[in-house]
Amino acid sequence: MSLEPVLQAQFDKAASLCLSTGIRGAFVEGCTYGVASALIYLAEALLFYVGAVLIAKGTYTYLQMVQVLNLVVFTVTIGSQLMAFTQKIAKSVQATTDLWGLVSLSTEGSSEAQGILRPAIEGDLVLKNVCFSYPTNPDVEVLKDLSMKVSEGECIALVGASGCGKSTVAALLQRLYEPTSGTISVGLNELRATDVHHLREHIAVVSQNPNLFDGSIRDNIAYGRMGEMGDEEVVRAARAANVHDFVMSLPQGYDTPVGENASLISGGQAQRLQIARALARPCKVLILDECTSALDGANQSAVLETIRDAKVGRTTLMVTHKVPVMKMCDRILLVDGGEVVEQGTYEDLVERKGLFAKLASGGEWVGE
Repeated sequence: MSLEPVLQAQFDKAASLCLSTGIRGAFVEGCTYGVASALIYLAEALLFYVGAVLIAKGTYTYLQMVQVLNLVVFTVTIGSQLMAFTQKIAKSVQATTDLWGLVSLSTEGSSEAQGILRPAIEGDLVLKNVCFSYPTNPDVEVLKDLSMKVSEGECIALVGASGCGKSTVAALLQRLYEPTSGTISVGLNELRATDVHHLREHIAVVSQNPNLFDGSIRDNIAYGRMGEMGDEEVVRAARAANVHDFVMSLPQGYDTPVGENASLISGGQAQRLQIARALARPCKVLILDECTSALDGANQSAVLETIRDAKVGRTTLMVTHKVPVMKMCDRILLVDGGEVVEQGTYEDLVERKGLFAKLASGGEWVGE
């Protein structure tokens, strides 16, 4: 491949940098250990010499010399042990500085600081003439005058080629970003005027990767709601996600640890636990961003059954490229060039032989 020499050069440069950094770190740590050990022996030798001189002159007794020797050796030993941790201490200080800088960031004047209303998050979801560019690349418009409406209780699939702006719409609905122009509203209330914490408490999001914590199943579900969550509420959320029977089949039930990155359970079960966590909050809006893309057929079917029940009574937006997910939605919106270009059911869009049908024939959709 023509890019192979370039990529090989970049890899060699990165590997050389890591090697030189590791060598310097090992050299510093080795010198630190050597100096620390030398200090102990040097202190002992110096004390023995000075003590012998003082005892010979009758200034100190032998017992006093031993006491001073023990005290100084103990002090120097502690100091030398601390020196052995200089590299870790430096890393800890830097990490603490970075964390404090993050905590000290002011939210005043930011987009998240805007909005004080705390209305009921329910009703039709409307995006009107929305334009958006990411702050890191303001010259490239991701969404261009996008308009769409999702009726209350409706389930829609947002589809399109990679990079068309599907996930950007999901991010805007959570107010992770603010549109450059245009408005987004739920019911009669514009999102820009809504308190961001209140908004996120009443919008449930299920992402592609089940971001579970290294704790028990109960804890991971309970993280979905602000404040305390009783066992009955945890069980209710698990039942709503069709995962209660699976949990009860485990020896430890809801106390079962899921492991780091949900390593102790299957991908399908981890995704259903994430859905249970999303349903733990009092939400009327459900956003699912490629939540089945990393699952095999069996796990996908189980998760889709969970979603089929979870979407009842909720306004649901599903970002996907999988045909089974599209077919279970009331309507499909095709995004291209940052705007909605086609909409309808799966069968209608295929029969039109438009862009949706072209993408389908080109293998863009998975699971046909």
